[in-house]
Formats: sequence, structure tokens, C-alpha cells
Amino acid sequence: MKIKIITIIFSDVYLTKFDLPKLRGYFSQKFPKNTEFHNHLPDGKYSYKFPQVQYRIIDKHPALIGFNQGIDILKKIFFELNEMIIDNRKYTINEKEICLKEYDFGVSDEFINYKFISPWMALKEENYGKYNGLNKFEQQGFLKHLLRENFKSLSKGFNYWIDNIENVKVEGYFKPKRINFKNQKMLCFSGEFMTNFHIPDFMGLGKQSARGFGVVKKVCL
Repeated sequence: MKIKIITIIFSDVYLTKFDLPKLRGYFSQKFPKNTEFHNHLPDGKYSYKFPQVQYRIIDKHPALIGFNQGIDILKKIFFELNEMIIDNRKYTINEKEICLKEYDFGVSDEFINYKFISPWMALKEENYGKYNGLNKFEQQGFLKHLLRENFKSLSKGFNYWIDNIENVKVEGYFKPKRINFKNQKMLCFSGEFMTNFHIPDFMGLGKQSARGFGVVKKVCL
């Protein structure tokens, strides 16, 4: 399957990965009626659909990626946006890049190597206890299972159906790391993996993917 993804990079603005929540906050406040920027619905509820606009730091530059409805929204703001305010600092935008590209997506006939370039938030509250009750070998198997489940969630965002998830294989090693998220220590993971599933570069997997967690990139061997 082929999917389209749009990427906007603000080339003359430099931010760090710690600025991602502020970047999301800025666009959420500037475009409150566009739920794709924040997933908050008009009735005050939260949409748990896979976010169609996501926030990234690419080579130290803030970036937005979009698909489905997010494509038209980002095309529009590309021409409208001439400044942004992050952490009370105004950035004048003189240089920005836009790219609309087709990517392979879904089950592959060959194995592809990926790495997480940002922490992968794999665990939810309901499976955190289960993970801690396993030995190290079992933990790795459990994480591979969760990663495969992430593929299913990602596929829903692109209306792609995996005929048999058992045919999707994942091999890799994941190293635990604790990070601060909303003033709490969260257990996340780094690492590389190999799978027979096409994932576009800079797509996020797992929890908080719109905020830049679980971002993957192909590894060229």
C-alpha cells in the first residue's frame, strides 16, 4: 500500500526535543478549531483517533507531519504562518520547507531495519505491572508483542487492515530508560528492531506519538 505524508520543516528555527510540548501547545492554541492539532473535541472530550498532525524535531528544526485530513491543513498553514512563539520567545519564519511524498506502508515481503530516534513509550498502566513481573528475557518478548500491537494501531490511522498479525515478525532488543514526562518519571525504551512491515520515516509508535515519542527511522546497513 502507498500512503501520502506531508512534512513541513521550519529551517531557520532551532529547538530541542524538550521544546516539543511547547511546540504542540503553540499550534493547539493558535488553531483551536482544527482538532487535528490537539485531538480535543468541541464537546470537551478527547479523540483517541491516531493523530493526523504530529510534532517532530528534525535535525534540530521544529517540524510538523500530517496525513489524511492533516495534509490539507498543513498545506494551508504553510502559506499563512510567518512566526511562532515558543516559551514566550517570538521566532520570525523566513525559511520553511514543505514536502508531500508517497511511502510504502504495511506488510512487506522482506525485512527492514529500524531504530527508535526518540524514547518509545510502550507501556500503559494496565500492563506496567505485568512487564515488571517478567524476567529480562520475557520482558523482551513482551515488548516485541507490544510493538506489533502498535503496528495495528498505526494501521488504523491509515485505514489499512493487517490480514494476519501472526505473519508480522519483530526481532530486536529494547533498552529501558526513564524520562521526565509531565513531571513524572516514565519508563520508556530505546533500541533497534527488524520487521517485515513498512513504516515511514519519522512516524511515531506507542503512547504520545503525536508529541514526538516512539519516532522510528530506517537503518541503512
